[in-house]
Amino acid sequence: MNRSFLVLLGIIFLMGCRDRKAEAEVDDFARLYARLRVASSSREGQPEHAREARAKILREEGSDLGAFRKKLRTLQKDPNRWQRFWTRVEIVTDSLAKPMKKGS
Repeated sequence: MNRSFLVLLGIIFLMGCRDRKAEAEVDDFARLYARLRVASSSREGQPEHAREARAKILREEGSDLGAFRKKLRTLQKDPNRWQRFWTRVEIVTDSLAKPMKKGS
């Protein structure tokens, strides 16, 4: 009985770790998405410069446009992860849009 309880506790712990890892991956991808959006919007009317800026960001992350799009499609297939992604994108975008106050 005691051994079964420990095994069950271990399984629950491992599932929790996996969930946190998946959430962290979604959060990281949301930050990347927000960075790409800012890079594009800050170069409005300059599509070539915007494309170069996005490519540079993706290279810095060890990715490319194809891998980025594939990850985006994967997220779209899971409603819970998709919702978390958009929530994080909104938070990151809002924080980038707010000017920093002196002394903060």
